[in-house]
Amino acid sequence: MRPDDAVLTRRVRSEIIRRELDTTKLEVKVIHGVAYLAGELRPTRAQRISDPKREMEIIENIIYGISGVRAIDNRIKWVRA
Repeated sequence: MRPDDAVLTRRVRSEIIRRELDTTKLEVKVIHGVAYLAGELRPTRAQRISDPKREMEIIENIIYGISGVRAIDNRIKWVRA
């Protein structure tokens, strides 16, 4: 992983965590500007998400807004709390 990718990985993970989701089973890696997302996401007890698909669209838009990210490979599985 290039140093730039390590920085981008931390930024992508940070942005997802800001959404107040349980990310304990989430894997995030950026390689050559491609953000690879895998594992599980679930709402926290305080967070109610009625439309996981819409929430993922928001997350992807945020990630695309990070300078240096050029693509997303999203393999996240949503788990209801």
